[in-house]
Amino acid sequence: MKKGVKKIARGHDKKKLIPERSGNSFVKLAFFLYLFILAIELIKKASGLIAPDAKQFIFSNLNPLKAIAVGWFSTSVAQSSGAVAGVVVTFVGNNLINLPTAVYILVGASMGTTITALIISLITVTTKRRDFRHGFEIALCYSIYSFLLVFIVFFLEYFFALFSRLSMYFATLFQGEFSYLNFPDLVEFITGPLVKLIMNVNNVLVVFFIAFLILIFALKYVSRSVVEVFGGEVKAKNFINRYFDSPIKAYLIGVVLTAIVFSSSITISLLVPLAVSGLIGLRRAIPFILGADLGTFTDTFLVSLIVGETNAIAAAFSYGLFAVIGAIIFLPNTNFLFKATKFTSKKLIKISREKALYILLLFVLIPLGIIVFF
Repeated sequence: MKKGVKKIARGHDKKKLIPERSGNSFVKLAFFLYLFILAIELIKKASGLIAPDAKQFIFSNLNPLKAIAVGWFSTSVAQSSGAVAGVVVTFVGNNLINLPTAVYILVGASMGTTITALIISLITVTTKRRDFRHGFEIALCYSIYSFLLVFIVFFLEYFFALFSRLSMYFATLFQGEFSYLNFPDLVEFITGPLVKLIMNVNNVLVVFFIAFLILIFALKYVSRSVVEVFGGEVKAKNFINRYFDSPIKAYLIGVVLTAIVFSSSITISLLVPLAVSGLIGLRRAIPFILGADLGTFTDTFLVSLIVGETNAIAAAFSYGLFAVIGAIIFLPNTNFLFKATKFTSKKLIKISREKALYILLLFVLIPLGIIVFF
């Protein structure tokens, strides 16, 4: 009887604690999602006001290599591929950039987003070189995969226009099947008064700046709010670790968790301390990394629905197709990524953390150099 009483008491305590925390987390999540939608609507309105000659300048000055570099550099600096992808999809919807250019920028953004996990792996506190290496290899694997994906996408898009054609096909199909969905009108209704207030600034660049700041802020705190809904970072890590017993399961968890959190940088960065503590090895983490790449499609697709244009939806689909192609190629060949990461890690692990930070600086300067000189 006493044991039963104790169990009831414990259950009662949990019921008292959990709803209060979860309720606050859901309110925060709703608020930051509203800010996310507001930012996209502002970018949509502001990009529609850009003069035709400015649009022509952008079209004529973005070759495929430079477009990749723009996505790479922008995401490295902003520390958010979701923010960059959101702006790109909105620009496509307003005919500021065309779909093929968007494909190149978006794949460049997928490269730039890997810098977050690399930074976290370098600043993770550990006294043992072996433990540091385990965490570093998770981030390094994500970078190697993204780097290879850039080459694959560039080749398939440049010579066959594969992603432009496929994404437009799926976008047209989607709009035909779900033509009754009218997100733009709903967004206009819930954000209209605040958008009008901010647009009274009458300066397109200022509106862009405000919108981009709101977008980065919203994406950052949407991720944090979702982690709170899970019960905190520790419980989120435990949840990840629990389902790593098979590659397919790890892949699906990567997809679902990243889709919910809106950030592959967050979910992959959660693996770093798990790897440092020896709970997850590189081989088990690779399917999760591939799944996390597909999960980033969620927020980009949401942006395209807010914009409501076929071109914008096509740009979002192209972002998802990158990850699908990556999974088709690398999920059956995780051993290749494992060996490539181990080989590169052995070469880099002898470098001090201070020197590694300088290498990360080059990670930002290389795309900047391409933008300026090509």
